[in-house]
Amino acid sequence: MKFRRLIKRTAEEIGATIRIAKVTSWGEALNTFRAKADIQKMVRNGYRESPAAKKRLLKKHATMIRYFEKTFGDFLSSYQLVIPAPESNSSDQTIWICWWQGLENAPDIVKACVESIRRNAGHHPIVIVTEENYREYVDIPEWVEKKRKQGIISRTNFSDLLRFSLLAKHGGLWLDATFFCCGNLDSCFQGNVWSIKRPDYLHCSVACGMFAGYSLRCSYGARWIFAPMRDYFLHYWENNDRLIDYLLVDYMVVLAEKQYPVIADYFDQIPPNNPMCDELCNLLNQKYDEEQWRKISEDTILFKLTWKQSFSSHDTFFDRVLSGELRRQDASNKDAGINI
Repeated sequence: MKFRRLIKRTAEEIGATIRIAKVTSWGEALNTFRAKADIQKMVRNGYRESPAAKKRLLKKHATMIRYFEKTFGDFLSSYQLVIPAPESNSSDQTIWICWWQGLENAPDIVKACVESIRRNAGHHPIVIVTEENYREYVDIPEWVEKKRKQGIISRTNFSDLLRFSLLAKHGGLWLDATFFCCGNLDSCFQGNVWSIKRPDYLHCSVACGMFAGYSLRCSYGARWIFAPMRDYFLHYWENNDRLIDYLLVDYMVVLAEKQYPVIADYFDQIPPNNPMCDELCNLLNQKYDEEQWRKISEDTILFKLTWKQSFSSHDTFFDRVLSGELRRQDASNKDAGINI
């Protein structure tokens, strides 16, 4: 199964490389292929990023932005950005979490993560978006539904569209279902736009740590910021049946920032936060150590975990996550290190 999947993914990436070469150049396209291989290597080596890999990744991102600018063509030049008068609505206090099959069918680690968010949500309502209820919150074009049912648009791609659509319509905070939370989330709701931000953290994504697609928020009055990202995403899938890059959602954010500097300004104003976001995931298989936990939770309240791996539950950090015992000694915003 793994071998067949490897062959399938390699064929997909070769196809994507050919499509990129037709729009940019063979040199640039081959660099994107090599950079994607760098990402796969980093996934397996603990995300160690060599200077050569960083250079290839940054070149890849520049190539992909040019690719989208050229292939979107007249769509970008004719797109009308509408900035409405500032207004308020209680919907922008919502925390949006998606688990397509329903939370009752989620892995234990996902259930534990969602419960941790509930513990720290305060007055913010939580909506679990599923296959059964998503139409209550967003309007998705029929052609998207058709491509989803045909398997052209994957569940992951559809989730990317959902987050843009929810924020563009309601505002609020989107968090992936695999976030473990150990502090009050009020700090994420200050200002017009928020995302986890770790400047120059890694370069696998075009975001380069300046935002994170798995954690996005806007006020109701600033929901227009996510409208072009949603519309760019729709334009791509209306004109394509194959994914050009796994991190398409991040490219749509950066493309919107480049087209509209006012959007880039909003993202630039987000202060750095949650610097240790990835560290708990690295510790899940290790024996629980209170001092280690204190150090990584000193200035971080949101930790990105995964449901795609197996972990030991014998007095490990994973065991504490599942039991709900993993909590910060002082969960005040002051100690969360998120001064927004």
